[in-house]
Amino acid sequence: MKLQLPTIIIVCLSIVLIIIIYTFVGKNTEYTLDTTDESANFSLIRVDAANAYNAQDYTQAIELYEQAFDLRPENAEVCNDLAAAHYDLALKFAGPEWPSWPVIISDGSVAEALVELNRAYKHVESGYLVVETESSEIAKAVENNAKEKGASVYPYRGNKKYILNILIGSTKDHLEQAKTLYLQAIELKSTYAAPYRNLGSLYVKIGLTENAINYLAEAYKRDPSDTELGDYLHQQKLNY
Repeated sequence: MKLQLPTIIIVCLSIVLIIIIYTFVGKNTEYTLDTTDESANFSLIRVDAANAYNAQDYTQAIELYEQAFDLRPENAEVCNDLAAAHYDLALKFAGPEWPSWPVIISDGSVAEALVELNRAYKHVESGYLVVETESSEIAKAVENNAKEKGASVYPYRGNKKYILNILIGSTKDHLEQAKTLYLQAIELKSTYAAPYRNLGSLYVKIGLTENAINYLAEAYKRDPSDTELGDYLHQQKLNY
């Protein structure tokens, strides 16, 4: 018995509908599985990174946080954690002394200041040096000399003094990277308090108190429950 034309049309439409459903539902299911797998992988990497950080294996923590950040480049929390690992590795390279060399107080000649600075370079491979002087000429010469040697220099004009905060070696490299990443985390999520607080702490560490207070105050605005930070800012306000 022959099928009538309407029946044939219905059968054909049913087949087409089945193909469409399989195609789209199948693809969506596959995409969901891929996304779920990626999320699980991201979470596992973050856990491993945190474990490495807590074990003070900062090099491993950096590698893992970088993997996590590659998966989620919009994630401010991972960016902040990556910065923190660089910060702590920088301090580890510097060793227990901070500054890494006794503060160089130079009010003699430029030549004498540079001799003392070069003596510090010979003994400190990676770390933080401080030079204080009342002479603008010495301050400029020291800054130029340090930069020629690849150091980062953060000058500060204090009360009747020039203070040069100098970062060298791996300490410089990782602190600069930490600073860049904290700023990136702030850009990614301006309401997130942690990178403001951490960047402020970094500036405190290298002697830039005014810069530090600005960022710490911004952190406190975003997290007023941080009583320790609130007390610190109150004390700094009394000191100025």
